[in-house]
Amino acid sequence: MTSLKCPYCGFKEELKLLKTWEYSWWNVYLYQCSKCSRQFRYQVDPEGKRKSYVLRIGVGRKRKGG
Repeated sequence: MTSLKCPYCGFKEELKLLKTWEYSWWNVYLYQCSKCSRQFRYQVDPEGKRKSYVLRIGVGRKRKGG
């Protein structure tokens, strides 16, 4: 597995794996950073046909009511 770093603070040590699941053709891993406590997803194609990527949780969402 590729060494991961937190997309929020750049921390590379002790990322806590919270949950794993399959979505479409992706294996999805939910991590939490032990430094800033924020969560992010790492999505991997187990067949290697698609490039793996990181998704930050909650970024870009608009709040309801304003």
